[in-house]
Amino acid sequence: MQKQQPLTVGLTGVMGCGKTLISKIFAHFGVPVYYSDDNAKKLYKNKEVILQIQTLFGDDVITNGQLDKKKLADIVFNDSNALQRLNNYIHPLVKLDFENWAKYQNCPYIIIESAIIHEIGWQHLLDKVICVFSPIDLILQRVKQRDNQTEEEIVKRINSQMPQKLKIEKSDYTIINDNCRLVIPQAREIHQNLLDIANNR
Repeated sequence: MQKQQPLTVGLTGVMGCGKTLISKIFAHFGVPVYYSDDNAKKLYKNKEVILQIQTLFGDDVITNGQLDKKKLADIVFNDSNALQRLNNYIHPLVKLDFENWAKYQNCPYIIIESAIIHEIGWQHLLDKVICVFSPIDLILQRVKQRDNQTEEEIVKRINSQMPQKLKIEKSDYTIINDNCRLVIPQAREIHQNLLDIANNR
């Protein structure tokens, strides 16, 4: 008898909303989590990937033979077409890496964490999507502390993503991370619901 494939669940939200925190809560519940950003960063160190990005964006994005992520970010977050070109190249590679990783997971459901699940159309490939929401003032505060970026840079990056309201509308579940409501009970309720769905297939 062929084993049942895990449900695939997306975890999304704009930068600074607390996706990593929520991912760690699900990991604590025993759910395998694939971190798209971390795995994309590994790809950016691959020589073939560096050469292709150099071809797409020019020699300015290369410093001492390595990809200069700050220069690349300056280009793509100021030009929606450039961001689209980068996404069109990188995200199929991330998708393939995720699919290879997923083959080795033996559990009721797995999570892929990515800020741009809806922007790149991955929601159609997933069984369910969870959106993490935070108020913009909290997002700005968190990202300033974490990334040492200016408010203008942060807002520019947030504006390159789908608005939070639309992400929520397109998702199956929402977790409110506003420093008022407890996030663990919200995550636990979704976790139980996903287990029920997975076990009743």
